[in-house]
Amino acid sequence: MNGDFLAIRPLLEEKDTELFLIFNLAEKTYAVPAEKIREIVQIPALTVIEKFPEYIIGLLNLRGQIINILDLSKLLGLESQTYTTDYQVLILDCNEKSVGIVVSSIKDVTMLDKKYFTPLPYKSNEKIITGIYKHDDSLIAFLDIELILQSVENVEINSMEVEKVSIPQKYFPTDPISKTKLLKRAEKLQKEARVDTGNLNYQENYFISFCMEKEIYAINLKYVKEITKLKLVSFVSVPCVPEFITGIINLRGEFITIVDIKYFLQITKTPISEKTKVIVVKISDIQIGILVDDVFDIENIPTEKMNLNIQTKYEKNKYTLAEVLLPDNKVMSIFDMKKFVEDERLFIEDSV
Repeated sequence: MNGDFLAIRPLLEEKDTELFLIFNLAEKTYAVPAEKIREIVQIPALTVIEKFPEYIIGLLNLRGQIINILDLSKLLGLESQTYTTDYQVLILDCNEKSVGIVVSSIKDVTMLDKKYFTPLPYKSNEKIITGIYKHDDSLIAFLDIELILQSVENVEINSMEVEKVSIPQKYFPTDPISKTKLLKRAEKLQKEARVDTGNLNYQENYFISFCMEKEIYAINLKYVKEITKLKLVSFVSVPCVPEFITGIINLRGEFITIVDIKYFLQITKTPISEKTKVIVVKISDIQIGILVDDVFDIENIPTEKMNLNIQTKYEKNKYTLAEVLLPDNKVMSIFDMKKFVEDERLFIEDSV
C-alpha cells in the first residue's frame, strides 16, 4: 500500500501519560487509573451490615464474589447525597483485592499528562487524594486506589447475612419503582454466569457509545485515547485533501488529523455544533481523531449480546463489527476500528 496514513509520519515516543476514568460525585470531579477498573455496573440494592463503618454502605454479591461498596463522600468528609437509579458503581481491582465506589456519573475517559499533576501543597485529612490535575479549566482530584482499599476494614461476614439484600434507607431512593429496579439489578448481578476471561484486559468488553445523525455507534475502549469537545481545541481546516478529512487539531502540542467517518458510513453530513466531539483513537502506530455528533456513555457489552452476523457487502455495514439491540429496540453498531484504518482511501500520497 503506497503513501503515508493521512500523510502523517509514525508517531513519536509516547509522552508520560496514562488513561484515566473521570467521574463526578457530590458536585466534585475525581479520577482513577482506567487499568484499575474491572467493571462498571448500575447501582443495585445492597446487603447492609450494621457493624460496618459508616463509609461502607453495604455489600455487593457480584457473581459470587462479595465486594465492599464505599461512599467516598464519607471518607472525604463531604455531605452524602441521596442516590438515584442513574448512579453507578466502579468495581476497582488492586493488589488482588476488590472494592466498589459509588459515583453519580461517568464524565470522561481520557489520557492525562502526568507533568500537569500537582501534589497537595498541604497535609490533607483526605488521605485518599494524592493530588490535583487541571483539565479543561476544571480541577480533578486523583484518588489513590491502594489507600482506598486499606481503608476498608476486614469484617467477618456470615454467609446468611450476605443473602439479605435490602435498600439502605439513608442514601437510596425509596419510591416503589426505584426499589423494584434496584432489587432486580442485585438479583441479576448475583445470578449472572461468571465468564472466565483469563487475563483479558478490562477494556475488551467496554465501549464508548456515540451518535452520528440518528445512528448509534460504539468503539472499543481499548482504542480510545481521549475524548474532547471540538470547540475546546485549536482546529484548522486543511485545503486540497479528501473531503472526509475535516482538518487538524492541536491537542496539547500534538497535531491530530480529524476524519469524518460519516463519509465512509454513507451518513448525511451534519453541521458542527456545540455538542460536536472528537474521539482520539490509536491503533498500532496510527492515531487519528474521529468527528461525532455527541458521545453518550461507557457501555459494558458482553460478547453474547452481540449479533456478529452482519451483511458487510453493503457499504454502510462495511465497518460494522457487530450489532447490539438496545432496550428501546434501537440498534447500536460496533465500529470496526481495525478494519477502518486499513481502508486504502486513508493512505494519501506525499504529493497531496
